[in-house]
Amino acid sequence: MENYFNPVFITAITSLVISLIALYQFFKSQVFQQKQLEKNLNRNLGIKLYELRLEDYPKAFEITDRIFKTKGGNYDVVEIKHVLNDLIEWKKGRISLILSNEGLQAYYSFRDALMKNPANVMQYSNEQVEKITNLNNNFRKQLRRDLGFLFNEERERRKKSEFQKQ
Repeated sequence: MENYFNPVFITAITSLVISLIALYQFFKSQVFQQKQLEKNLNRNLGIKLYELRLEDYPKAFEITDRIFKTKGGNYDVVEIKHVLNDLIEWKKGRISLILSNEGLQAYYSFRDALMKNPANVMQYSNEQVEKITNLNNNFRKQLRRDLGFLFNEERERRKKSEFQKQ
């Protein structure tokens, strides 16, 4: 029984416990630092992605702004073909890398609708006109969603300023 209370034995156990606690703290600190590094990296990549989108997305809005109904509620077939070619050119390169999955799906659906020939010789059917209109709106909405954080921050800023006026 006396051997268990030997000062050397107590010192060894105490030293072992302290070492295990220090090891646990070290690994816990390493995990925390790794998570912080990943957060910072993701934040920086996100900022760069939004900067690229802010640089490239306005061109898509300029292109799709040229789609409008003429008198009679139809689209100009020649202008639709020009818009289609411009959209295809716009998407080449880095746009394919920065466009979200939802934006990409909306782009392909919109592009496919624009690629279809008019139902009549030089006029789209009412169904085609409605489909082009809806898909154009959906594509533009997806581009706005990709930049949604900007619009959400702007909305919050406006709400605060309106609240302060009251």
